Amino acid sequence: MMKFHHRLMLLISSILIISFVTLGIIIHASITYVLSEKHEQALATDARSYIYLVQDNEIDKVKEIVKQQNIDLLITKNDKKVFSSGKLKPTKTIDNYSQKKDVFIFNKKVNGYHVWIKGYNNDITEMHWTLWKYLILTCLVVLICLYFASRSFKRTLIRPIQEVTYATQLLANGYYHIRVPESNVVETKALFVSTNDLARRLQKLNNEQKIQSNRLKTTIENIPSAILMIDRNGKIVVANKAYYEQFNISHNIEQVGYHGYVNTEIEQLILESFKVEKPIYEQLEVAINQVHAKYFDISCVPILTRSQKSLQGILVVMHDITNLKQLENLRREFVANVSHELKTPITSIKGFAETLIDGAKNDAESLDMFLNIILKESNRIESLVTDLLDLSHIEQHTELDTDYMNLSDLTRRIIDNMMTQANQKNISIHTEIEKDVIVKAQESKIAQVITNLLTNAINYSYEDGDINVRVYRDDFRVIFEVQDFGIGIKLEDQQRIFERFYRVDKARSRDSGGTGLGLSITKHIVEAHQGNIEVNSQVGKGSTFKVILKDYKE
Repeated sequence: MMKFHHRLMLLISSILIISFVTLGIIIHASITYVLSEKHEQALATDARSYIYLVQDNEIDKVKEIVKQQNIDLLITKNDKKVFSSGKLKPTKTIDNYSQKKDVFIFNKKVNGYHVWIKGYNNDITEMHWTLWKYLILTCLVVLICLYFASRSFKRTLIRPIQEVTYATQLLANGYYHIRVPESNVVETKALFVSTNDLARRLQKLNNEQKIQSNRLKTTIENIPSAILMIDRNGKIVVANKAYYEQFNISHNIEQVGYHGYVNTEIEQLILESFKVEKPIYEQLEVAINQVHAKYFDISCVPILTRSQKSLQGILVVMHDITNLKQLENLRREFVANVSHELKTPITSIKGFAETLIDGAKNDAESLDMFLNIILKESNRIESLVTDLLDLSHIEQHTELDTDYMNLSDLTRRIIDNMMTQANQKNISIHTEIEKDVIVKAQESKIAQVITNLLTNAINYSYEDGDINVRVYRDDFRVIFEVQDFGIGIKLEDQQRIFERFYRVDKARSRDSGGTGLGLSITKHIVEAHQGNIEVNSQVGKGSTFKVILKDYKE
């Protein structure tokens, strides 16, 4: 498309050329008329002169004049030739004067004579050429002046406007750093100043908007709750990092429909929120995949305009409460287990006490048996309470009183102390203990770990069985290992044996006086020492427990 200043230049040039052509035509016609009138008057005067000369019989002089002026002359009287140059014939034209292509013909009746004059006159043509030559030259000069005036106009007005236009286009495309050089032309200076001021304001607003956007984005990305923002068309506008992680989504889902990326139950909540345009709060169990599920506290909040009349979208916030649910379930199980563990011995104590009150105390043998049972159940309650206190103390992350200790010597001492219990089932304990294995730990706690693991190994081993105990270094680790060849642990139970009150064989555990807290306490003690415990077991073949601690070489 032709630019404005080019169109303006073309328009002015066209008007100028048309004006000069029109002026030339008018002057051309005027010159033709004026010169023709003058020439006609001159010929009329000459005609009278020729007649006078003919009347005076000065034919030779007339011939000389005709020859000098290079004209054809015919003079008649009463249709008889009086003088003729020999070339011109009488015509019946009624025009006194006519001229075509510099050739003129004049006829006039004067005093009974009829005069015809034919000749060549280029004065009008020369005048026309002179006229058009100067008009064209003048037009060219004016056009040249117009061209330079146009360049000046373009430089002072058009180009600044173009620069401002280009700058505003860049501003519209987000290039807020652009500036236009200020002009000294009064007409455009204010425009340049205003444009630069607008650019600075837009840049400032854009920077502030970027800062706010980055803050909002950082906040949303670091919120642990999964956030999903959906527009009125059902497309996902925002999905934060937590949403991608919790629902195992690896590709960008923004600007696509939400239907394929939310659980069916969540989709129903979103649809309902779109429908009623009111906040909806629910707690749902959501399947993450075919195996795992999580509990979410879900809020679907409609996003409305300030006038509260138009729905813009839905904000979905999903807070993972799986751990809270698990803790709540653990609390219920813990209360139920503690109640059950306490109820059994208390019921037993109460029953035997009532039996003694009813008269059994008079029988010495029954009295002795019942009192021993009451003592046994009381010890069982005491062990349970002690284990609960120990577990609570460990879970409070109380600072350990650690020091360098010899794990090898401690293991040997504990094995010696437990030989009586092992001998009751005729169990042999085989040791493979490296000399002077040093760890930094609280000795009483590590002793409790070793005791718990050895006690379990003895309790769950068959009579006449074997137990292997190893203490050794492996790279920068110290490993305490207890291996028995007893009943073993099922694979599904191996994941839960460190839970409170969880028993693989409840009858065997209670018969041995266990509280169901030993392995839970053991795991917490090991983890408090920045270590970990591993189990490897097969049903009917036995179990191996490994306690892994840091190695401290002296």
